[in-house]
Amino acid sequence: MSKQSKITAGAMRLTLFFYLLSASAGAVAGSVILGQQTAPVDSVMAGAVESAALPQAGAFSSSTVTPTVALLEKVRQNGRQQAAEAAFSLAVVAIEKKDFAAAGLLIQEALQLQPSDPGYLQVAASLAIQKGDLAEAEAYQVKTLEVAQAVLGTEDIRISLLMDDLGTIYLAQGHYEQAERTWRKSIAIREQILGNMDPSLAPRLKDLAGVVLQEGRFDETEQLLKRLVNILEADTVPDRTNIAAAQHILADFYVSRERMDEANELYHIVLADWKTAPAPQRLRIAANVYELGNEYLSQLRLEEAKPQFELVLGLLEEDFGADHLYVRGARKALDKLNSAQEKHSGNKTFDRVGDGKSYRQLSQRNLIM
Repeated sequence: MSKQSKITAGAMRLTLFFYLLSASAGAVAGSVILGQQTAPVDSVMAGAVESAALPQAGAFSSSTVTPTVALLEKVRQNGRQQAAEAAFSLAVVAIEKKDFAAAGLLIQEALQLQPSDPGYLQVAASLAIQKGDLAEAEAYQVKTLEVAQAVLGTEDIRISLLMDDLGTIYLAQGHYEQAERTWRKSIAIREQILGNMDPSLAPRLKDLAGVVLQEGRFDETEQLLKRLVNILEADTVPDRTNIAAAQHILADFYVSRERMDEANELYHIVLADWKTAPAPQRLRIAANVYELGNEYLSQLRLEEAKPQFELVLGLLEEDFGADHLYVRGARKALDKLNSAQEKHSGNKTFDRVGDGKSYRQLSQRNLIM
């Protein structure tokens, strides 16, 4: 597996592992989709025994009612459902204990009994991602989407949420066309239900821009990133930190296209907004930007690395001092960059082919919700 594959797979685990966290907190994915509730483990176990038991012989001695095939099938169905719920509840307990192997076996048992339950399918997809089997995760997520669409129709906001995660799985596998197609459908559902300026569009526009950039469609990338910024700025309660994160992505895109005046103008705005954030948040932002700068350096993309380290200095040097770890690292990196650029003046050192890869790494680190 290449380094980028590892990075992408790691990002995927963070993107979808909320299913496991939700389940461990007692919020089952299936109940979100279809409005169902999952009973506690003990009551499920008791219900399974009670529902699965055949009526006692004496129950029919004073009645004209007799067992029928339909009654027997109903008892069987109730038994399967209760057993599946018990297996699922035990899987949730296993997830809380981080025993993912046991959780996987229990989810498989639940699915054997109830193969079309969307909650079971979603947790199965998350567990597949946890063990690194993206093809299996894709199969489960596709099935989840099919089941949900049969119940909810194709124009429901919950369908767009499932499409979001399916697109992320496609991206992790390098299936860019499928990721783009899926995210466009998700965006279309949101636009129809929530309008063209709803803030929930922002993460999907960012993801879509990354795929479009990967394909070398630069004009379209710019339009998507500008729309992302406009939507965040138009929010009724705008978050300047998130707006700056979106502007940061756009500025880096301008650097990659050698449009330095536009890039520097945006970097100035970004730094001013980020400096107003509380100190702990500034440290987190600086850490992400510092890591991005080093990522660009590893690809010899010096023009794109330099502004990242300059942002780190602007964020931290005044308040945290010259001896701070990130400040010292940024100073050292800038000295090397300036020396290298003087030595190789006139030579382009960044690789256009890598634009899409680094963009995805950048977008995964930013703070946009």
